[in-house]
Amino acid sequence: MVGSSVRRLMATAALIGLGIVSAGRADAAVTTYTSSAAFTAGLGGFAVATENYAGFTAGNLINAGDSFNGLTYSAFTAGPSGTLLGGDITSLYNSFSGLSLGGRQSGGAQFFFGGDSFTVTFATPVNAFGIFFNVNPNSGNYGISTSVGNAVTGSASYDTSTFVFAGLISTTSFSSATIYSTDARLGSYNIPEIVTASAPAVPEPSALVMGLLGMVSMGGAVLRSRRVVR
Repeated sequence: MVGSSVRRLMATAALIGLGIVSAGRADAAVTTYTSSAAFTAGLGGFAVATENYAGFTAGNLINAGDSFNGLTYSAFTAGPSGTLLGGDITSLYNSFSGLSLGGRQSGGAQFFFGGDSFTVTFATPVNAFGIFFNVNPNSGNYGISTSVGNAVTGSASYDTSTFVFAGLISTTSFSSATIYSTDARLGSYNIPEIVTASAPAVPEPSALVMGLLGMVSMGGAVLRSRRVVR
């Protein structure tokens, strides 16, 4: 019945206006991945950005505080045996583009030593972060740490080429991620690619109210047009 439908729409609009019906997501949820294919499949509808360092030149240095392509690099922290000074773009190791991000060590090495870590901060908050690590087999665990959760991958088998993968997708956005390895003796690595993604915008409650009120108005017009004057 048109009349009852209109009344239900009006009631729903009123509840949204009072904040009783939420237009946003429920409690935040985080899904972690060690498969890049599964991670990519989970990004349907997201706005995705990929950094594979193709726009750099081998030998380019990245210092703490430098920003490139929406990523700001900071907190380069050496592990027990590292002498980490910052980032170093290198062509010495396997990658997707021919270049990758390595660690700039005081002795000239162009890779992150076991236990080294660094942080990337995003130009705008994201809902997903994925990263490939170029590693030796059976060299410990590699992972990312964020304000919404962590994702860790092992090195017993590769995801792609000589790369392992760690990623997460969250219903709550976050602004940075710290990248690290856990095995101080064996866990050296380079980064061939970083993926960030943002979920589609969710309409604000006020926008939903306006939409429902428009439907109510249309329903009322239909109801009036069906009245018969006797």
